[in-house]
Amino acid sequence: MKKILSLSLVSILAACGGGGGGDSSSSGGSAVVPPVSTVLPPSSSLANQCAAPRPNTSDVQGSADTEKAYLRSFVDETYLWYKDVPANLVPASYATPQTYFDALKTPLTTASGKPVDQFHWSQTTASWNAASSGISQDYGVQWAAQSLVPPRVFIAAEVASGSPAALAGVKRGDKVLTVDGVDLVNDNTQAGINILNEGLFPSKLAAHTIGFSGKSPVTMTPATYTVATVKNVSTIQTANGAVGYFAFDTHIQKSEAELMSAISQLKAAGVTDLVIDLRYNGGGLLYIASELAYMIAGPTITSNKIFEQLTYNDKLTSKNQIYPFYSSSTTNQALPTLGLNHVSLLVSGGTASASESIINSLRGVGVKVDLIGATTRGKPYGFVPQDNCSYTYFSIQFKGQNNIGYGDYADGFAPTCNAPDDFTRLRGDPSEAMLKTALNYRLTNVCPANVTSTTVTGFDSLKFNLIRPQSQEMRIVTPKPGI
Repeated sequence: MKKILSLSLVSILAACGGGGGGDSSSSGGSAVVPPVSTVLPPSSSLANQCAAPRPNTSDVQGSADTEKAYLRSFVDETYLWYKDVPANLVPASYATPQTYFDALKTPLTTASGKPVDQFHWSQTTASWNAASSGISQDYGVQWAAQSLVPPRVFIAAEVASGSPAALAGVKRGDKVLTVDGVDLVNDNTQAGINILNEGLFPSKLAAHTIGFSGKSPVTMTPATYTVATVKNVSTIQTANGAVGYFAFDTHIQKSEAELMSAISQLKAAGVTDLVIDLRYNGGGLLYIASELAYMIAGPTITSNKIFEQLTYNDKLTSKNQIYPFYSSSTTNQALPTLGLNHVSLLVSGGTASASESIINSLRGVGVKVDLIGATTRGKPYGFVPQDNCSYTYFSIQFKGQNNIGYGDYADGFAPTCNAPDDFTRLRGDPSEAMLKTALNYRLTNVCPANVTSTTVTGFDSLKFNLIRPQSQEMRIVTPKPGI
């Protein structure tokens, strides 16, 4: 099951003055973590020593203390900014290994004042395996929020085809008013907040009733369904040629076949330009991003060029690697290509990590990339996920640079043209504000003079946040199957 609850819960409670912080209770008995200059035991000597060993695995009996010691060594060995991790953290001050891990990161900030590391987290290995396979067990709604404190405004930004929400008639742009009888807009009691969280981000397979503006309340139960990562593939006829379009929402293994099918369809249609909708794509597998960039640009532009140079910390320089533009699939099929020297990407603050690698890598080889929407998330970093004792840990381990050595976009890529996320229309509709702006800009090279929010009452479609787990905002290096 996707554990969206545990991640969004913190945001809502913290905003309302409730719990959900990091270092909760103290159990006593553990020493202060040695300073970084002190030699720590190898993480390999502490791995899989668990308070609750998993059956039929390499786990052995250990304790929460051994799990915390493992995490301290793992971070010291692999974390990109390991030198900046506070040296005086007391493991016993943290109720669980996971809350201790949350503190094992740099306190530094970017030029704009944002934390350098906004992407340090853990989740159960079971939930990670399910999410990375493209299997979801939830309503199938991507929620977007105007505010997490009263007066709150939540809407359904996207509804997955075949999901419980789609079958119940929930539509993109529907605004939430109540959850299991609790007023989402105004309730600020702890009991009400708990109900809101469990109803919007259920942790159990139970029915919940959600009231939307302008329609009867809808009762939904989380269910398992397969996520399509590529949607709405179409050809749009314009005054200067056929333009291909598709929405691409996450980089997982199944995306490869879906992207190959989309590019093949658009190539057969004779498109001369392309718009890819990445507004909700938080990233994922880096080799998928490399394959898509190659399919856009083709072999001539990318020949002997670097997709991304990956640089690890000074203890792991042997891992530094040049990540290529992959020209074949995991089954050794030649990837279809469009050979374009221009592409328009629809982007937002929800566009992150591996999606930003596509932007950066194409610009690095001279492809003109126009960004339509809002500033992207800003994540030029990545992970190699690490499982230990039933949890998978994500600690930033490398930074990426393109073919010309650029990778400094921790504050995101600014849009070529600002445009609102038009929740009054479906994605792929040429009249939808972001796509309409992209189509007009490629003809005129002129951005809209006055950019205004589209009309979902009380919701500013220029300024909002997607409410989703950090596992949907990442750049992950794993061995490419078949290589």
